[in-house]
Amino acid sequence: VMSLNPFTNQRKKREDAVKERIEELQERQLLQQQEQTGLMQPQEAAVPSFSLPEADTYDAAELNKYLPASSQTDPVYPASWGTGAPTYEPPSRARQCLAKIQSGFMIGAALGGAFGFAYGTYEAITRRHILYLPMAVVQVGAAFGFFLACGTVIRCDELPNRSPPVQQE
Repeated sequence: VMSLNPFTNQRKKREDAVKERIEELQERQLLQQQEQTGLMQPQEAAVPSFSLPEADTYDAAELNKYLPASSQTDPVYPASWGTGAPTYEPPSRARQCLAKIQSGFMIGAALGGAFGFAYGTYEAITRRHILYLPMAVVQVGAAFGFFLACGTVIRCDELPNRSPPVQQE
């Protein structure tokens, strides 16, 4: 069957060249194997090829002797490193307060950015200058974010301990 596609013929030529190369390599490998078994004369010996070590030799080798002594013992981690211990350490008050301030700023910046986009779009259209849009988004977003972050600082105060009411009998 003759193909009219020129790429098919080129592919067949490449496949044939690859098959010939594989046959050459197999013959060369066979010659090397015969040389290793001693069937050939030493005069005809070619340069020995590289061979990988057997898998058992690497697995059986004790490689820990090359490590420093400090790495051969199990390290002791502090409880706060989260080593899977069942204990729970709540975050500090400062970390909780910073997390609240950060979330307040992000919510305020998102809300302010939305209002800034609306205001900036109006200003950019009326003044025919497109740079009003990003300036308004950033300025209004930063202002709303700042004020909402300041508002969340109030919530960082420690709540007084409320003990349950004492029942009188």
